[in-house]
Amino acid sequence: MMKLRINPLVATDLKEIRNFIAEDNIEKAVETIDKIYGKFENIQLFPGMGADLSKRVSFRTDYKYAVWNDYVIIYKVGAEYVEIYRVVNRYQDITRIFE
Repeated sequence: MMKLRINPLVATDLKEIRNFIAEDNIEKAVETIDKIYGKFENIQLFPGMGADLSKRVSFRTDYKYAVWNDYVIIYKVGAEYVEIYRVVNRYQDITRIFE
């Protein structure tokens, strides 16, 4: 199995997601974050499951993405690892995180 790396920016992404959901429902916020971490494990086990991000943005990139509910998990597959790069709302302009 490949190693899993998580970019430090992901902690901020998840905190913002949790805080937004917690405004209405703290239990749902915790459940959502747990499920996102579960998706990280799925990506670690099956790194080819995502689509090429280049098909969704107007520039060339070797990142992949997987969609779960309202969230897009952006990641990169290396020789021995999978790096979770960011987790963003699917309605957000993804290109802004690469600026």
